[in-house]
Parts: sequence; C-alpha cells; structure tokens
Amino acid sequence: MMVTMRMGMGMGAAGLIAACLGACTIDEPETSTVDQYGMNMQGMNMQGMNMQGMNMQGMNMQGMNMQGFLLDDAVIGNNQSLDDVRVERGEVIAERGGQTLRGTQLVGARFIARVVSSDSPPVVAELEYRITAIMAELASYDPTYTGSTYLYTLEQYRYDTNTWEPACGPDLDGRRVAIPLAATWNTHGDRLESATQFTFACTTGVIAKCYRWGYRPWLTGYGADMTTMHQSCTRLARADYCGDGTPHTQDGTWINVWDNLSPQIQRRTLLPPLGFLFEAGWNADGAVCLSHARWLLDDTLANLCPDRLVPPGLLGETVCDSAALVLGYDANARLFNESNLLNL
Repeated sequence: MMVTMRMGMGMGAAGLIAACLGACTIDEPETSTVDQYGMNMQGMNMQGMNMQGMNMQGMNMQGMNMQGFLLDDAVIGNNQSLDDVRVERGEVIAERGGQTLRGTQLVGARFIARVVSSDSPPVVAELEYRITAIMAELASYDPTYTGSTYLYTLEQYRYDTNTWEPACGPDLDGRRVAIPLAATWNTHGDRLESATQFTFACTTGVIAKCYRWGYRPWLTGYGADMTTMHQSCTRLARADYCGDGTPHTQDGTWINVWDNLSPQIQRRTLLPPLGFLFEAGWNADGAVCLSHARWLLDDTLANLCPDRLVPPGLLGETVCDSAALVLGYDANARLFNESNLLNL
C-alpha cells in the first residue's frame, strides 16, 4: 500500500512523502493510497524541543543526562534515585532497588538536560525536565510493525517563573510528545554516540519524523545499517545538501521519498506525482548528487558546497536525474526523493 504523508517545516520544507510498505522493488508499486498525518517538520530544530525561559535564545539542546534521574512516586515517596538509565529501541528503561522500570512506570521521572550556545567558547547550561505521561506509539506510525516505541509527554521547568511548561509543540495529531533515541545530535546535524546522554526528539522535529517513517536505528534485516538510514533521512528531510546542518528548502515544498532497502520501508510510485521530478540521492553526509532541474532552477545552489557538490557543466559535476545515476556516485546510497517542480 502506498502511504501519502504530508510534512511541513517552520524554517525548512513542508513535504509530502509517498511510500509503500512491504517487500517490493522500486519499479513495482501498488496503487491504493491512504493519508497518514502528523508529519509537521520543524526547520532548524532537529529535536523540536521548546527552549523555555530567560537566556535561552541561541541555546541548543545537546542531550538528556542518563545520570541523576529521580522518580516521584506517590507510594514510596519522592526523589527516588534511578540507576542504569538507558534507551533500548524506542523506550527509556531504568533500575531501582533491583527492579527494572519501563513503560508507564517512569511517569513522574525527573532528569537534567544539557544545553550549549554557539558562542566561542560555548556557554553551557542545565535544564530540568519531567515525564508527565507515557503511551505506546500509534500503529499508524509503525510501518515496520516492530512495536517497542513509546511516546513521552515532557515538561521543562522554568527557573525564571517557577513553573512547568510543555517541552514539545503540538504535532498534527495535537499531541505534545517525544521519542527517545540512544544518541545525540550537534548543531551540524551530526549523530554522536554517547554513553552518558540520549535524545528525546519531539514528534514535530526531524529526528522523530524519520524514526516514524520507519528508519529506526535499532532495526536489522533490511540489507543496510539502519543508523545510517536514519541519519540520511534527517539530511533529506531538511534538504541539508552539504551535511553541515543547514536546511536548503522552503515552506510548502512537497517531496516524494523512497529507499532501496530489502524489504523496502518507503516505496516509490511507478510514475512521479504530477509536477514532481527527481531531486537527489542521499547518504549520512548529505546529498550525493542533485538533478539538473534542481541546479538550474535554484541560483542559490550554484556555490552550495563545492567540496561535495559540483554544478552541471563543470568538471566532476555531481548530477543525477534517477536513482540509478545516484548509485554511480555512491553504490551504498539507499535514499532518494522527488520534489514538486513548482517549489524548486
């Protein structure tokens, strides 16, 4: 079944994802369609996290600290320390007194997040968060049918007003929720493995969106490293061609995304939707190559990232108008997209 998904980006692209679930090839699509909502992207903010309070301008979320988790428990009392906090698949798990806590047992947990500025040297601050609700992920956002994932409602403590406020904005389902991932991301959009921090990614942000499209970093059995697939998706979703964390897209841009995994998670239609044409192939470092149309219709791309992409007509041009041509530049590329010609 082809699934059509709409996404918008406050500082980046709003997009349409057309995909197919199941084991199938790129050239053999099915024709039935359903709409799947909740794909509202949030521009530059990879995590979609609201930064509340004074002096938060220009601060970037680095990650949630695994140490220092406390649990407010109405039965045994407040401020119970949690040990061995970790993220497994899409779930936060912790230990307390020899008991493993998971799922809704962690409602009431409080923890500290680290934020940094882009100054040199950077300014570092710590913010306090709490989990106020936990629910299982919706089946409609689980194209791989692998379960495990939970949605966490988070609040951030504002020291300037002594109040708790929602940490995530509402997604298109009206939920203010986040998905945990066992890594962090820097301001360049690079994924960083960490033994001390993890990410809570709001469903309004790119990191959670790519997870919901099926590119779950912990999956196996698709013929490719899914951590790399997820990272490639975050580059694609923000049109981060150079892989430096800068989006190159506009509100209202519609895209059609597919992969060449085996089995495929997102699947291309036999013919592109009306008004769409091939845009790019992607890997974890950004765009592998761009189409002639994208280069020629957007003057801002001419000197985009010369160490990575070369415009048509120049020696070593990185031009591709099909998935097959992408593979000529990078045989390991697994992700491709088309864009609406009217928005290029």
